[in-house]
Amino acid sequence: MKRVRLGFLGMAALLICSTLSGCWSSSPVEDLNLETGIAMDVAEHSSQEEQINRKGGAYPKKELITGTFQFIVPEENKSSGSSPSQTKKFYNVKGNGDSVFEILREISLRINRPPIGFHLKTVIISSSLLRKVPLYELLDFFLGDNDIRPSVQLLISTGTASEALQEKIPGQTPAFALKDIFENRKRNSRMLKPVSLAKVIGPMKAKRSFLLPNVITTESEVKLAGAGIIKGKAQTYGGFLNESEVEGLMWIKGELKGGLVKSIDPETKKNIVYEIKSVKSHIKAIVQGNDISFRVRMTSEGRISENFNPNEDLGNNRLLGQEESIFQEKVNSLAKQTLAKMHKLRADVGGFGDALRIQHPKVWKKVKDDWDKTFSTIPVQFSTDIHIEDYGASKTTAD
Repeated sequence: MKRVRLGFLGMAALLICSTLSGCWSSSPVEDLNLETGIAMDVAEHSSQEEQINRKGGAYPKKELITGTFQFIVPEENKSSGSSPSQTKKFYNVKGNGDSVFEILREISLRINRPPIGFHLKTVIISSSLLRKVPLYELLDFFLGDNDIRPSVQLLISTGTASEALQEKIPGQTPAFALKDIFENRKRNSRMLKPVSLAKVIGPMKAKRSFLLPNVITTESEVKLAGAGIIKGKAQTYGGFLNESEVEGLMWIKGELKGGLVKSIDPETKKNIVYEIKSVKSHIKAIVQGNDISFRVRMTSEGRISENFNPNEDLGNNRLLGQEESIFQEKVNSLAKQTLAKMHKLRADVGGFGDALRIQHPKVWKKVKDDWDKTFSTIPVQFSTDIHIEDYGASKTTAD
């Protein structure tokens, strides 16, 4: 009986071990082409593409999109005695067509490992392409592919999207570096929250306007600068918010994780800088008959990080109130600047429609079909309450 019991235990152990063996039937990572980033631009003929077409490598397609696909370079096995791995950790492949999926499958005729998307981190789309092709058409492949995770981050580029996937810092993979920039949101108030594939499904289906972070490039750097608007009904590019307008929007929505506000002291004419520790915002929808309006109340706590008047006693309560008023006016000004741009572009990207939908659902049902146009004429009042709780050890005058 004891032997039978031991036999059963042995079989159970073997079964458990077999379930812990991992993806035993999958291909080794070094045998795959792992996609890390994809950029999409208006189609341009490259010399490489022309040579392929001339030699019989063309296939039926419209020339709508140039896709740039970034792949990781597999590391060499050190035990094999091969030469050290290359400094460059990635390579890019381009292709033209009218289907992202087909372009990628055509690329599989040019590379010796199958492209796989489960390591994809970043997708960048040029604003020029989004003027011609709706976003939902460009993202259809990504949303339906089981290999691609819904956490993939989306960006827009008012320049050439593929330039953001070129090497800027030796040894870094651009698609990874772009994703990691968002870790600095605690340091800067002019940065949108990252926008993933999962987060755009709702706005696209509801035909609501929303924003994508914008990336610009130079010869040696990339920078997240401003944001591009995706218009609700058409799902095409609808305009641009600059850095200050994004900053105002972050205050309106209360989505700041940190950063600063810089203003000028009217008495000393010198800069004064407020460091943000926390921000909250509440949007109140007001309905009176057929009239709709909004009130936005923003509150913040923080500290004075720079004050270029060494003789000023910031521990004085009167001066404290003056400094708080300076920053309150600055934040209200930023919010009004952002509202003016939203009104001009007829795009509610500030969450006002959501506030109306939650607080007055019956009214929302009447106006939701043409909300962006309706919103462009609706008045909004802003108020800001800033509390300065700290000046730093060297900022106050001793008793």
